[in-house]
Amino acid sequence: MKGLFLFSIFVITYGSLFPFEFQYVDWQEEGLSALLSTSVFDSKTPDMLGNIILFLPFGFAGTELISRAKLNKEYYFYLYGFGIALAILLQVLQIYLDYRVPALYDAVWNSVGIFVGGMLARFMHRKYPHMLEAEDKLALLALSLSWIIYLLAPFLFYFNTEILAENIRVHLDINEHRSVNIIFYMAIWIIFTKLIDELKPLGRNPLLSLEFLVLFTLTAKIFVYRDFIEPELLSGGILAIIIMRTGLFKRISPYKFCATILVPAMFYNSLYPLEFWDNSFKEFNWVPFKELFAEDMLPTIRTVFYKTFTYGAIVWSLYKSFPNSSWINYFCISYAALIEYLQHLTPLRVGGLTEPLLVLFLITFIHQKNEMFNLYNDEDSISR
Repeated sequence: MKGLFLFSIFVITYGSLFPFEFQYVDWQEEGLSALLSTSVFDSKTPDMLGNIILFLPFGFAGTELISRAKLNKEYYFYLYGFGIALAILLQVLQIYLDYRVPALYDAVWNSVGIFVGGMLARFMHRKYPHMLEAEDKLALLALSLSWIIYLLAPFLFYFNTEILAENIRVHLDINEHRSVNIIFYMAIWIIFTKLIDELKPLGRNPLLSLEFLVLFTLTAKIFVYRDFIEPELLSGGILAIIIMRTGLFKRISPYKFCATILVPAMFYNSLYPLEFWDNSFKEFNWVPFKELFAEDMLPTIRTVFYKTFTYGAIVWSLYKSFPNSSWINYFCISYAALIEYLQHLTPLRVGGLTEPLLVLFLITFIHQKNEMFNLYNDEDSISR
């Protein structure tokens, strides 16, 4: 939880001050007037939601840390005071950034995010204390949600007959289905199901079955604003359902099965169509997460959550396949770095530091549970 708290401060600061190109501005004549030129109600809905979500992990992690340490209630005021002060300070610093528009109402919505995050932590502390105590499960919950966010972001739905007809046409066209993607998404759906199995607080629930999750999410995805269903998502989901119902995983490990598919398939898809050239003038993206600040952020956000889940699925499946293995962390970082280097040599892709840092973040928060070796099984122990 400390890692999440510190990481949230990093994300807030990095996201608010990027690209860090400061310039001189007269504070009294330009700075103060720019800061106070807009009101709280001038903010657009996407900006308002973005400012709330940005500070939500800060409030959530900070509140949970105070609860765990059993500190006095006054520390909650210290947390909220520090968060509000940080939000205002960042808005003041944005005055000196040419590409940023400082607005005091951003700090107001940031404060709402801190409060909502704190209330969410208190709610989970009362209703699901086991989830918060087991940080490995909390990380897996966040990983599962990243797949849902990729499928359904921005959670705005509308009905368009033309898009619906195009989706149906693409799904019926066999040429639109790449076999590598079908197998890749099959493994992704299986890992997603295993994540849900790890997180289930109760017994079996039909609403958490693979059949229902595939049907519900992909049906909802048809009506998502500015979205388009990859046909392999459905065919891969159907294949995953068939594999799960054959009893195959009673004989082999589902995690080794999926890891064997995900590692080479992710590598292949990241470099497809495998055309390389040496272009000394091609720029390497040294600034991590720079793509998040593009004018059209929606496709980028979907891509980030897609990569978060796919790399997270690889990390987790390897952890489950080879418990107590220290090489997995080094392999995953080297794997992502190699992909980025080779992407730099392709004409259609851009290499950068985003994905290696994303993997570093994932191996930090997805904990590998050490498995103890017991010389005797349970029956032997009882007999002795």
